[in-house]
Amino acid sequence: MWIGIDFGTTNSGAATFDGRQIRSFALDPASHDPQVMRSTLYITREHEVSVGQAAIDTYYRENIGHPSKMTRQWVGEIEITTGDVGSVKGYPVGPQTEVRDVYVLVDEWMPGRLLYSLKSALSSSYEGTTIFDRPYPLEELIATYLRAIRERVEAESGKPVEGVVLGRPVHFVDSQDTSADQRAECRLRKAAEMAGLQEVSFELEPVASALHFELTAPGPQNVVVFDFGGGTLDITVMRIGEQERQVFAVGGVGIAGDTFDRLVIEGLMLEHFGRGSTFGPDQALFPNHYTDALLHWQTLAELNRPKTVRFIREAQRTSSHPKQLRALESLLVHNQAIRLNDEVEQAKVALSSAPFAVIEMDGPDLDVWQPVTRSQFEMLVAGARQQVETCLLDTVDRSGLHRDEIDRVIRTGGSAQIPCFIDLIEQHFPGKVVQSDVFGSVTAGLAIRAREKSIQE
Repeated sequence: MWIGIDFGTTNSGAATFDGRQIRSFALDPASHDPQVMRSTLYITREHEVSVGQAAIDTYYRENIGHPSKMTRQWVGEIEITTGDVGSVKGYPVGPQTEVRDVYVLVDEWMPGRLLYSLKSALSSSYEGTTIFDRPYPLEELIATYLRAIRERVEAESGKPVEGVVLGRPVHFVDSQDTSADQRAECRLRKAAEMAGLQEVSFELEPVASALHFELTAPGPQNVVVFDFGGGTLDITVMRIGEQERQVFAVGGVGIAGDTFDRLVIEGLMLEHFGRGSTFGPDQALFPNHYTDALLHWQTLAELNRPKTVRFIREAQRTSSHPKQLRALESLLVHNQAIRLNDEVEQAKVALSSAPFAVIEMDGPDLDVWQPVTRSQFEMLVAGARQQVETCLLDTVDRSGLHRDEIDRVIRTGGSAQIPCFIDLIEQHFPGKVVQSDVFGSVTAGLAIRAREKSIQE
């Protein structure tokens, strides 16, 4: 059996196609939509793994409010060899080698680690992490998640998965050039093979969405796919509905839902945790890097160190805003930082259907109440909106088609439900915009491509 897998930054899905019907698999019974599984991993101290909504639920149950205890742990030795240093008192001195012990700081009370947005790290220099004394390369983390998908598909279908078509963005998050995209695809292929997926092919995600739309299209059409998810914006201009499909142009940029979450945190939330406060006899500005760490999960764990916590506690004594610094300390030592991201994401989603939302957090030394209006959100993402508009228009221009020659613009993905981006598309393509399956169109299109591959095999 060949399947399509949409391994997304935020959500994932898997499906197969028999030539007439798409069959989407129920990957996550704990999710409100079992066919959509959150792209999350939770690894316990015993190296037991849960995925999807179960990973999030387990993390919250075991970690939120759980105190930390950071201790030094010996991990090995390194040799340091110095070069030729010349002479000392007239005698020549050659290279010297010394052995040093290496220690790391670990939270000996932490029950487990939650990992998310793993796809966003594929084109970066991030190689992986160490979890409870065991190194986990990025490819292994992704393979663990993909293996869970494969096993659940096989259990539901009663058939082995022989091949897979994986979706990939036009440009991976933080990719600077084609070589970075190629490296990211190679890493994703390696992860898929480690997960037991032997025959692995790729298709661009917006092309897959166009294939899904083609199933019900009334005839040949020129379409623009606006696929806007959690990690990237991906666009294609295609001719569909004919025996020979034609891709006129593709484009993409590493801006999407995760970007908007960070912009909201940076613009509205960091002051709740000490950004802009002063401390000390000279009332120096509290260092920004302590609050900047809240923007990225990969670096957040580095902040929860005894030296950092001691500094934050010391700064509270002379701070202009001691309450905010106590909130930062609580966020770190009680493992509440991921909850901050969740609350911001929920507010962002709410603003797609309401003009007003509130970001709330409470707990030990935590009393955060931050209102956010849709107009505030739109101001925070205005720069990103401009980049999205530029990418859309540039891709259409490179296709060689005039806007009047475009029959339909297909919007799909969670971020494509944000009103200011709906307005953007309508502004340039009035009356031509249609909404596809928000979370399932790419998965379905990959399943269609998987059937085509299986026939070719």
